Amino acid sequence: YAMTAYLIATIDVHDTNGYETYKSLAPALIERHGGRYIVRGGERTLVEGSWPEGRIVVLEFPDFASANALVDDPAYGPVAAIRHANASSHIWIVEGPDGNATADGQHAFILGNIRMTDIDGYKPYSDRVPHILAAESGSFLARGGTARSVEGGMKLDRVVIVAFKNMDACRAFYDGEEYSDIKPTRIAASDSNIVIVDGL
Repeated sequence: YAMTAYLIATIDVHDTNGYETYKSLAPALIERHGGRYIVRGGERTLVEGSWPEGRIVVLEFPDFASANALVDDPAYGPVAAIRHANASSHIWIVEGPDGNATADGQHAFILGNIRMTDIDGYKPYSDRVPHILAAESGSFLARGGTARSVEGGMKLDRVVIVAFKNMDACRAFYDGEEYSDIKPTRIAASDSNIVIVDGL
C-alpha cells in the first residue's frame, strides 16, 4: 500500500501583493493532486541549528507519487513562476513511515532536517524516542523516509516530522525531562536543524 507523503516549503516572501496571487491559485492544484494544508504560515520557533527564513507550509498527500505529481505538473509551472517572482523558496518532499499515520487532529509539528554524522551513535537516540513520544501522544509523520529536494538545493539526509494535538503537548515533549535526557545523544551524532511550527 502507499504511504502518506509530505511537502515542506519554507517561503521567504519579498512582495506580499504578488504572493497573494500565488496563494489564490495554488490550492486548486494542490487539491487536484490529493494534497491538503496542515501548516500554512503558522508561528515558527527555531529550536536547533538553522532553518531557511520565511513562512512554513506543510502539505499532506496520499502518497509520494501524488506529491511529486504536483510539483512536476505542467499546470503548476506558471503558478510556481509567480511564487519565484515574489519569494525565495526551499521545498522538499518526504515519504511517511509504515503505518500510514496522518495529521488528522494534529495541530503542532516539529520539523527536522538531520544529517547523521555517527550512525551507531545515533541509534540509542532513535531507539528511545518512540516511547517518549508516545507518552505525549505524539506521532511520526515522517522519519527518514525517501526524500526529494525540489527547490532551494538543501542537502537532505533524514527528514523528520513529528505531530502533536497542540502546542502544549509539543512543548511538553520537546522541553520534557525524558527527551532532554536523550537530546545530547542526537546532537553529538548529527547536525540537527529543527523548527517547531503551529499547524492549522
